[in-house]
Amino acid sequence: MSPTIDPRTRTSVAAYGPVAREYRDQLRLRRPVADVRRFASFARRDDLVLDVGCGPANDLRVLRDAGLHPVGIDLSFGALTEARVLLPRHPLVFADLEDPPFVDRSFGGLWMSGAFAHLPRERWRDALARLLRLIGSGPVYFTCHRGRADLDRFHDPLLGDLHVSAATEGEVEALLRSLGVSDVSVEVRPDLRLDRKVPWVVALGRVRG
Repeated sequence: MSPTIDPRTRTSVAAYGPVAREYRDQLRLRRPVADVRRFASFARRDDLVLDVGCGPANDLRVLRDAGLHPVGIDLSFGALTEARVLLPRHPLVFADLEDPPFVDRSFGGLWMSGAFAHLPRERWRDALARLLRLIGSGPVYFTCHRGRADLDRFHDPLLGDLHVSAATEGEVEALLRSLGVSDVSVEVRPDLRLDRKVPWVVALGRVRG
């Protein structure tokens, strides 16, 4: 059973629904194609992979085009509704990432692009450990804001006022390795939407079954 959802998390997640299409359009020409290709190279073609916090299908189509079978999960009903318009036959699940409704070892990879952005830092480890149980082996992709914020206030030009958590590159690498993720590489890059105003930590590794 998942912990009670923090009100700040609910407020932040709710911000995506009304502007889901605009949010996806801002990323339309900035999808992480190179990262998806690296991720797919660690997976087996046609593997099921879980896109955690998939939003309005920002990355689902790219994962599919890389030869994978992604399943999207998100807590924003509005974002999933927009995703359904784009991908009408795609598996999309309305659920909390802290309580994913899947059987352990169901997937061959985890794609988590900003998935923990609105989760209190104290819950990151338990949430990630639960998600990692869903894969027997395969790639793990994780991104987050760079810093030490813990649901701190953050103003997004499109989404409005949010509460955002962040971590340093060292913290992300240590967290992944402590939970059994190997071959971890970590970079710091500009945010895809906000450029150099907001640095992001981008990590890729793998779980070996």
